[in-house]
Amino acid sequence: MSEYLLEFDGVDYSYPMATAPALQGLSLRLPKYKKTALIGQNGCGKSTLFLIADGLAKPDRGTVTLDNVPLKFDRAALQRWRQRVGLVFQDPEQQLVAPTVAADISYGLFNQGLSEAEVAAKVMQTLADFNLESLAMSPLQHLSLGQKKRVSIAGVMALQPELLLLDEPTAYLDPVQTRNLLLELEAIAKRGTTLLIATHDLDFVYQWADWVLVMERGQLVAEGETLAVFDRLQSLPDFKLGMPILWQMWSRLSARMPAVPAPRSIDEFTKYLENYRSLTDPPA
Repeated sequence: MSEYLLEFDGVDYSYPMATAPALQGLSLRLPKYKKTALIGQNGCGKSTLFLIADGLAKPDRGTVTLDNVPLKFDRAALQRWRQRVGLVFQDPEQQLVAPTVAADISYGLFNQGLSEAEVAAKVMQTLADFNLESLAMSPLQHLSLGQKKRVSIAGVMALQPELLLLDEPTAYLDPVQTRNLLLELEAIAKRGTTLLIATHDLDFVYQWADWVLVMERGQLVAEGETLAVFDRLQSLPDFKLGMPILWQMWSRLSARMPAVPAPRSIDEFTKYLENYRSLTDPPA
């Protein structure tokens, strides 16, 4: 059984009238059950990758497989594929289609041909999973942006996909909303869903991701565990996205600190500093 869920092999894709391909010979493998981040400059092909991964765009060349099952574009095959792969857009307004929270979550379930009783049970469970019970009958236009994003994720997760794709999920969120989103994504991952997030927020990536994919001009230029990838990117002069703030701070201090793993959160960083101070303070 493969340790990878989604695989692209030599995938090319060009938009009509475009002067350059969006993807060119893209090959990558997405590990199962890992929290993976996809990073790269605007125009590198992240959104195109997502459209193809969800069956919304057809590659010009190459193959895409999900747990060794190839992506096909007949209606029945696409329906089966999209039951296994869920996509959450950056702007929740593109995704929310019903008048209330509960109705929106039920929309995809009814499209699966489930009975009203089955849909009602799944909606109630999803509302509970995402702490949306008090908002069940709220009109969507009355929700905050953070709440709308939570509803859009809940509507996709009600279908219980194996793979969840999220395009810039932290965009336009304040720090509190971002922390709440982190908690929700952690809960989704613990339930066994593989997550792939496209983002420019490198601080979020550094704190959250187990695995990182880096794209440039429609190709994969780096992949691996988070710390290893940022260590490599730091030595690439052409990498223009910058580096996570915590990583930069640690890089300047680590040579003077005890040999410990790089901190992945402010709390870890603070504890390291406190421990280091206790080691260097002269005895009373």
